Amino acid sequence: LVTAARLAKYPQQEAEAEAEWDSIARSISDTALNKYQDLIFRDPDFLTFFKESTPLPEVGELNIGSRPSKRKNSDRFEDLRAIPWVFAWTQSRYLLPAWYAAGTALQTYAGGDESKLATLKTMYEQFPFFRSLIDNLQMALAKADLLIAKEYSLMIKDQTVRDRIFSQIESEYNLTSTLILQITGQDEILDNVPVIQESIRLRNPYVDPLSYMQVQLLSELRDLRANDEDDPELLREVLLTINGIAAGLRNTG
Repeated sequence: LVTAARLAKYPQQEAEAEAEWDSIARSISDTALNKYQDLIFRDPDFLTFFKESTPLPEVGELNIGSRPSKRKNSDRFEDLRAIPWVFAWTQSRYLLPAWYAAGTALQTYAGGDESKLATLKTMYEQFPFFRSLIDNLQMALAKADLLIAKEYSLMIKDQTVRDRIFSQIESEYNLTSTLILQITGQDEILDNVPVIQESIRLRNPYVDPLSYMQVQLLSELRDLRANDEDDPELLREVLLTINGIAAGLRNTG
């Protein structure tokens, strides 16, 4: 339905323009993929960052879903299922899989060239696929909250790993936001959909206390487990915050 609506609103472009835009989109996609894989697959400390700064281990203890959070009883990234991967990033307010690497990819194409930036603006106005992509990025950026995410990152034991990777994520978030605003000509993210923009602004402050509570409870639970102790009531409280945040954000990932 979304595709049909886009195609109805925007008439078919000339073949040459479509071919050029398709080529640009593929180039941007290739750059984004490489940047994304640099962090996710090629950074040896990334899996530690992910596991320690999100409630991933505890998500696996929720009584939801028909399959375990991992395909095997291993710590390999490849064995992690897609749903808990996204769910954990959403819980910790990064929403990283939804936007990471987009800023670098867009900047690499434009490279400070005003004519190329103008091309991206034209694509946003006239190329339905690209417009949907940019608008989806806006939604993800608006829902993410790196101030909250930074609190989760404080659970990472290795400060060097924490600071290095979080700084990289934060830099990419800011770059992506800047490029999106340049392409759309907006003053703020989601200015094009003010109803949703206001809804997120009103909703998030009610979820924030749950996030702070979750960080505290996770820290306490993990400290206990590090000493081979456990507290079923504490685990229950952690799982309740997971349910509450998912309901408050209206998004499990």
